[in-house]
Amino acid sequence: MSAPSPAPRDLPVARRSGDPTLGLIRRVLLVCLGAGAVAIASVAVARWDDPLLRVVSPVLLAVVIAFGWVLLRRPRTTIPVARLVLSAFDVLWLGVLASRLGAGSGGWDALFPTTFMGLALFVVIGFLVYPTRFAVLHAGVLVVATPAVGLAALAVGPDDGRRGAHGVDLLRYAMYLAVLAAMVWVLSRTKEHATRAFLVAEHASAEAASMREMAYRDALTGAANRRRLEEELAYQARVVGSGLDVALVYLDLDRFKLVNDTLGHAVGDRVLVAVAHTLEQQVRSGDLVARLGGEEFVVVAPGMGPGDAREMAERLRGLLPGAVQRAADVHVTASLGVTALRPGEEPSAAIARVDELMYRAKRAGRDRVASDDTAVGTAVGAAPDTADVQPAPRSRGQDMGSSDRRHPATDHR
Repeated sequence: MSAPSPAPRDLPVARRSGDPTLGLIRRVLLVCLGAGAVAIASVAVARWDDPLLRVVSPVLLAVVIAFGWVLLRRPRTTIPVARLVLSAFDVLWLGVLASRLGAGSGGWDALFPTTFMGLALFVVIGFLVYPTRFAVLHAGVLVVATPAVGLAALAVGPDDGRRGAHGVDLLRYAMYLAVLAAMVWVLSRTKEHATRAFLVAEHASAEAASMREMAYRDALTGAANRRRLEEELAYQARVVGSGLDVALVYLDLDRFKLVNDTLGHAVGDRVLVAVAHTLEQQVRSGDLVARLGGEEFVVVAPGMGPGDAREMAERLRGLLPGAVQRAADVHVTASLGVTALRPGEEPSAAIARVDELMYRAKRAGRDRVASDDTAVGTAVGAAPDTADVQPAPRSRGQDMGSSDRRHPATDHR
């Protein structure tokens, strides 16, 4: 089990930016659509003799079902489609209001409950799908249009003796809509303030995570740095034991100084990046790869026993030359030390122990693995103290610069 990392390597930052209430809006709309579908179907069945309902109800049900599909399968289009559907319902409901009141006797009673409840619901939904300013405008249009359309329909329709009373009720209903809109506006403003606070906090959290990532990562290779390594070792030293092994693999590139001296630091940097990338690819997801400094890397492998750790080290030793060759066109070998972390051991002591094992591999001829309980391995085809770093063979015509680049001076690392 690895210590909690200060920041994930692939931090999702901008991906989650946006209105955090969008999911809630979708759920609210789905509930409204479900309730609306039930209401439409119930009213249509109960009043199937109404010609207007026979025409309008199937269309409304189709729109509701289609909108529900959009919410479930195309969530990114929720807001624009919701605005379009809401505008269409506004016009339809006002048309039904005008039709009912213009029909004369019985028209007023037919507006209950669907028409009046629908207009009030549209005011509320407007604050869900529009910015507050446009939601207020939308509510204002409904507050003004409802009595205007109703009074105009009453004026042109037959007089049933209750025209004046219906006109007063329409004005009263418009006031109710205005009060409802004002209450929802207060809630909407609160939501916007909460949304802005959420986004500010998210941005600050992302910046803090980025700063932590910079503090715990090696800038060149992207591997963990020494600070992160020491924190991991301190954590693992507290939990190691009781059947849990923690393996340490210390890797040092052989004669790496010659790469910088003969081929330049740019090539050396490419070599280090290739080494770090290879280590990250070959270790397990819970292992930590850290650059200790220069050409030295350490792998911390929780839950790995000595035998498996040595096998991993041998695998890394065999893979690194080819990986570096492909990435930087340089042949480089590595010497590795392998040990197990001890309970309560200080990070510096653990690093010193595995560092000494790595130097044992160096003294045995380089390109080898040395561990606590086994003899130093022998690299295939290797001889003690031979040059382990040299530029890759070049084709005829490639300028190698000074002639001694193919045969650099011996370096004791």
